[in-house]
Amino acid sequence: MLSWINLVPLLTSLLKQFTYFGLAAILVAGGMGLPIPEDVPLMFSGYLSSPKYSPLPQHTSVLLMITAGMLGVICGDSILWYVGRYGLDANNFLSRHVRKALGSKRRLILEKHFRKHGNLTLFVGRFIPGIRALVFALCGVSKMRYLRFVIVDGLAALVSVPTFIFIGYHFAAQFHRVIQEVARIKHIVVLAGIAALIVAAATYLIHRRIQARAAKIQKPLP
Repeated sequence: MLSWINLVPLLTSLLKQFTYFGLAAILVAGGMGLPIPEDVPLMFSGYLSSPKYSPLPQHTSVLLMITAGMLGVICGDSILWYVGRYGLDANNFLSRHVRKALGSKRRLILEKHFRKHGNLTLFVGRFIPGIRALVFALCGVSKMRYLRFVIVDGLAALVSVPTFIFIGYHFAAQFHRVIQEVARIKHIVVLAGIAALIVAAATYLIHRRIQARAAKIQKPLP
């Protein structure tokens, strides 16, 4: 993952040349697999929207930055959904390998989980760096409808995108220090998210085993 220090010259150049389209393109590229942390370009675009501290010669609109950020995020997420939904059925080595790794039984369990808890999994997953990309792809694998995916993902993005942009805007004077603090806290959030997913998975498996044993006990003898 690229650090924010390495990204500053690239972000400044792209946003100076293309501004809103540049922000959307960066976020789409991140969604396609480029190692760019999503929060960095969002906060940086907020910083560049500050009329007092922005190094850009032209004035930029915070609302237009939020719009561009939303479009970039949803387009990037949609690519991952599409890969999960249709890419696994392609006739290439990677798709065949993933289908083999999942297996029909695991795929059925995954689809069942997303039918019951897909909205919550998607909404929470959007806030967990390092996990969100997998969640978006799994939404596609589980055959979640695209309209449902966009609505839930968009609602979550309506929280995260403006938040990061306003952080960059309101703390433009201490931007470098703030982004370092966010990077430090993000690692804690990732670990907490992974721990929560492990606990949820363990709870789900234990619950399934208890149900299976109860059904076996209640099954009448021949």
